[in-house]
Amino acid sequence: MPHFKFPSHYVHWTQVKDHENIKSKLLPKIDSLLSENNFDNPFNDNCTMVTSMSKQIDFIDRETMHTILGTHLEEMIFETNCFPHIKVSNVIVTEYWFNVYQKGDFQEMHNHSGIPEVKDGKRYDHTFSMIYILNSEEKDNSILFKSFDQNIPFFPAASVCEFGTGSVEEIKEGTLLIFSNELNHFLLPVKHSGRVTIAFNVACCFDKKS
Repeated sequence: MPHFKFPSHYVHWTQVKDHENIKSKLLPKIDSLLSENNFDNPFNDNCTMVTSMSKQIDFIDRETMHTILGTHLEEMIFETNCFPHIKVSNVIVTEYWFNVYQKGDFQEMHNHSGIPEVKDGKRYDHTFSMIYILNSEEKDNSILFKSFDQNIPFFPAASVCEFGTGSVEEIKEGTLLIFSNELNHFLLPVKHSGRVTIAFNVACCFDKKS
């Protein structure tokens, strides 16, 4: 039957190719940065963790960045058909940072919404956020996604739609989660020290489909 599809939220996950090599390369870099810098928690008491978010240090080379994000983002866009009426002409990583958690650490509910940026005369809209689980001994991953939109179609009125990643066995160390940047998410207290994740914000340049 003919239909028109409105944009919606997606959470997509996949295992990063060559994860073990990436982990062996990036974990020592992160450990070195932790020993050389005093990273402040910019969120006060809303969460407990160590993060490089406020310092924006480049610690991933171009080749490794492409291995983590490149084909996986393309696969997500193809599999979900999340852009049925427009096409992506280019993407840029606007920022990335690491988060390190010890036992009991958590992160408050938040999203990664941002205003458009202009690069080389073209507009880029903040579209995706990604979480790469670089190191984790957690048996059940503890990220939860929630939508509080009161106008969710085909869903009970005034209800909260949520997805807990702990119910999905394959979401574990080595997983890359890709989701819409305005989707609320938070991290429950972790049960084992040493969890390390890398978060990415990605902006897209769009063209109308012909």
